[in-house]
Amino acid sequence: MNPNLLKQLAIIASQGSLTRACEQLHITQPTLSRNIKQLEMKVGAAVLKRTRHGVVPTEIGARLARLGERILIDADHGDEIIRQWQSGYSNEFRIGIDPLWEFATVGQMTEILLQESQLVFHLRTSSAATQIELLKNGKLDFVIAPAHLAVSQSGLKRETLFRDRAAIFAGAKSPFIGSRKLITPDVLATKQWVVAGAHAGFLDRPDDLMGSRAARVVLTGSIRSLFYLLKTTDLLVCLPARLALMTGDVLPNQLLKVESYQGTRRDIALWFHEEKGERAKMLKVYELVKSAIRKLDHETETFGLDL
Repeated sequence: MNPNLLKQLAIIASQGSLTRACEQLHITQPTLSRNIKQLEMKVGAAVLKRTRHGVVPTEIGARLARLGERILIDADHGDEIIRQWQSGYSNEFRIGIDPLWEFATVGQMTEILLQESQLVFHLRTSSAATQIELLKNGKLDFVIAPAHLAVSQSGLKRETLFRDRAAIFAGAKSPFIGSRKLITPDVLATKQWVVAGAHAGFLDRPDDLMGSRAARVVLTGSIRSLFYLLKTTDLLVCLPARLALMTGDVLPNQLLKVESYQGTRRDIALWFHEEKGERAKMLKVYELVKSAIRKLDHETETFGLDL
């Protein structure tokens, strides 16, 4: 199978138009049509079909287009590796980062990583469950994520480095803002909640405080949207307290004191493969990232949390 044909099919599928695909590929339409016909002869069936809205892949065409997308991604990565080598960089390390950790610490973490002049860091942000799976499959070297995750962790180790607890935050328009009184759980159960990170693995679901009312807004993977809601509404949300306050997008007076409630531990750990110490540079990056997380833990206010 000619990989170039799969790459071209992927571009057609993404553009939805032969004309636009030709523009991106810098080839003529007769050439592209000939190439697709060659692919269809190999398959023994059509890989594209015309609709009122443009060109779309058939069932087998869509499957082959996904292969082409991966080839395109790998090719782009190959180009970047060449640029890194030509620039004198010796290694690239891939680090998965919890979305809230990335949002709260991007400035400090970037400053520390840039101190290593011969290394390149590829930082990937997505849900903790996704990151751990990529780490297990060898597609990441390290993951900065919650220490306690309900996912399979076989073959992995973790080192807890940043202490945190879940806490309840109120939107800036909430009547609770500025209150010094303990708020009872039964009062909280009557309010509107937004559930954040329900499937992301890094936030807490406060079912015992929400009562029987279902949250009408659920956000996964969208930290900026969540903090916008905390600035503009009276919604309640459960978040890792220190990290949330480190962002500067929520204020300490939005952290509620709730009767008989102590948020669950939401510590951050550095995750890695058990054989991490086999390579000298891998060990060097491990020590670099570990010291950076510990430094943030020691320098960040505890905001009265029992840590």
